[in-house]
Amino acid sequence: MYDVVGHERAGALLRAALAAGRVHHAYLFTGPPRVGKTTLASAFVRALNCANPAGPCRLGLGEGTPCRPCRLIARGIHPDVRAIELPEERSKISYKEIEQLQAEVALRPLEARYKCYLILEAERLSDTAANQLLKTLEEPPPGVVLLLTAQDAEALLPTIVSRCQEIRLAPLPAAAIAAHLQQRYALEPHAAQHLARLARGRIGWAVEAAAQPEALQRRDQALAQLRQALQGGRLERLQLARALADQWTAHAQVVRETLRLWSEWVRDALRVQLGLEQRVVHADQLDALAEVARRLEPPHLRAALATLQRAVEDLELNANPRLALDVALLALPTGWRTPPAPGSESPARRA
Repeated sequence: MYDVVGHERAGALLRAALAAGRVHHAYLFTGPPRVGKTTLASAFVRALNCANPAGPCRLGLGEGTPCRPCRLIARGIHPDVRAIELPEERSKISYKEIEQLQAEVALRPLEARYKCYLILEAERLSDTAANQLLKTLEEPPPGVVLLLTAQDAEALLPTIVSRCQEIRLAPLPAAAIAAHLQQRYALEPHAAQHLARLARGRIGWAVEAAAQPEALQRRDQALAQLRQALQGGRLERLQLARALADQWTAHAQVVRETLRLWSEWVRDALRVQLGLEQRVVHADQLDALAEVARRLEPPHLRAALATLQRAVEDLELNANPRLALDVALLALPTGWRTPPAPGSESPARRA
C-alpha cells in the first residue's frame, strides 16, 4: 500500500474498501514472520486517518512533509492508535491487556477518524484474553477498527477468525526484495541478491540485514554454533542448550529465529546431498554444507530437521525450555568424524 514493498493484491483490497467507504471493523493479517504484516497494517491505519485526500503520506521518501496524523502514527504516539505487542519476557498476551483495550474502545476518539488497535501476534493471546476479545469483535463501537496479525489463522479461535476480514500475505519474490534493497539502500546487485535469498521472502528480515550488518553477524554466529554442536560431544551440546534456554526467558523471538535458521541450514545440507545446490538458500555456506553432507547420511539429516522443528513446536506449547532444548540438542545426529555404516540406526531415531 503506497510505501509498502510488494503485496499489491492485499494493498488493492484495502484501498478499494477505503475508497468505497466499506471499512471492516476487524482485519486479520496472516503470513510468515517478518513478511510485512505489521507494516501493511500500519500503512492502512495511516490511510484511515491521513489528512491528505490521496494518503497515506509516503514516509521517509522525501516527498513533502507528512501530515500530523501520519507522523504521530508512524512514531507510535497517536492518542487514538495503540499497538498491543507481546513483551519478550512473556509468552502470552494477557487478559488484563484486552480488558484495558475494551475500556479504551468505549471512549470517543480524541482526534482521529478511526480509533485503531493493532494486536500483534494474536495467536499468542491467552485463552481468557481471546475469549474476552470476542466481545469487542462481536459488537465494536462505530469508528473502531481492530487489526490483528498472526502467522496462521488456524492458530486463532475460529470465532475470532470469522469476525475478521483475513488479508493473507505470501513471501515476496527474491527479485522484488533485491530490487528494493538496491533502490533504498544502494546495495550492489550481488549483495542485494544474497540478502534477498537469505530472507526467504521475508522483506522485514532483508531490510534489517541491509540496515544493520550485525543481523548477518548474528546469523553467522548461530550457524557456527550449529556446526560446533554437530561436531561436539554431549557437554558442548548441553552448554549450548542451556545458553539458549536462558535466552528464551528474555528473548524468545531470538531463540525461535535461531531454531528456524538451523532447520533451513539442515534442509540446505539435504539439498546438497540431492545435487540441488542451485536451490540452496545459504549459498555462501556451500563448503560447510558439503562437509556436513559428506559426514552425515540423509536419514540422519532428516532426523535432525525433525528434531529442530519439534523443538520449536514444544517451546510454543510452553514446554520447559531447558528440558526441550536439552532433548533437541542431544538428539542431533552424531557420527561426524566417521560416517555411519550403511543401514545403521540413527542415534536421533533411537532417542
